[in-house]
Amino acid sequence: MPAQPYDEGAIMCRRMSRGAAAGVCLVGIAVLVPLLAACGGSSSSSSSGTATGQTATTSSSTSTTASTPACAPSGLAVSLNTNGNGAAGSIYYSLKFTNTSGQSCTISGYPGVSATNAAGAQLGSAAGRNTTTAAKTGTLAAGQTATATLQVTEAGNYSASTCQPTTATGLRVYAPNQTSSTKVTFSFSACAKSGPVYLTISPVSIAGSSGGGSGGGGAATTTACATSGLAVKLGANGSGAAGSIYYPLTFTNTSGHTCTIAGYPGVSATSSSGVQLGSPAGRNPSNPAVTVSLAHGASATSTLQIAEVGNYSTSVCHPTTAARLRVYPPNQTQSTTVAFSGSVCAKAGPVYLHVTAVK
Repeated sequence: MPAQPYDEGAIMCRRMSRGAAAGVCLVGIAVLVPLLAACGGSSSSSSSGTATGQTATTSSSTSTTASTPACAPSGLAVSLNTNGNGAAGSIYYSLKFTNTSGQSCTISGYPGVSATNAAGAQLGSAAGRNTTTAAKTGTLAAGQTATATLQVTEAGNYSASTCQPTTATGLRVYAPNQTSSTKVTFSFSACAKSGPVYLTISPVSIAGSSGGGSGGGGAATTTACATSGLAVKLGANGSGAAGSIYYPLTFTNTSGHTCTIAGYPGVSATSSSGVQLGSPAGRNPSNPAVTVSLAHGASATSTLQIAEVGNYSTSVCHPTTAARLRVYPPNQTQSTTVAFSGSVCAKAGPVYLHVTAVK
């Protein structure tokens, strides 16, 4: 008789007593078949299906992520608004990251910043992190800008032996989560010796963004007020108190559409030739910074405090007469000027100008 193929079900049935019901045998086979399927050739099919599903999921996830990549240094233009705002021994500057890649990208976290000399050598400690603002992920459309605030503490706040004061010629800037840096030309007093953390940086933020998702898209319908769409005016009649004069500084929307404005203007006095005189304005935090939506023709106002230069010694202040004020609307890198004739300090050091947030 020819050999029969191996049949576990048949063998089981033969081993049963002849009195067992045929139905019992059938039940035994019905139970066994799924068990064999779990261990045999059918398991290959099941395993293969699982792997295929995982591959498809990974591919889909990768595709979604790739559609909005992280902003690479090669696709970002980095710039520093050198018209900073001074307060309490520090000056605050806006560090800008503009998307030049031609496509949307994401940016999140803290830039890396350090001062350098003309040879490119790092001067002192790298920037610390200002954690008062939470880091959020934002999506930058092509041409859009993210901003971080760089705080530069005056080197004179440290002893000469601790700081070893020197003049930096630039900043080495790493975009958040990137390993390739960009050099930004900027001359300022720095510490050559490691130790004092005289630079501090905030996480990047995008004006009008809630941190991504549909909120970011909705914010884009009401853009930030650009300098080109604002008429800036200084009130002619200031009010004096305690050795200072206070002037209203008004920003009127002339863009033809609604825009938003928030935060502190940048203000400095200049000579008739446009040279900055002394330190830029410090920030007066008496008004909390809020976002103001300006319809066409509507205005927001900041208060500019100008301390009388007689409050400072001649050697510290170097009194002179200003011809204009250079004004940067909040969060903008393009300035405008307004006429102003008054006594100011020509020497950097005394913060004789202070400005409030717009409201």
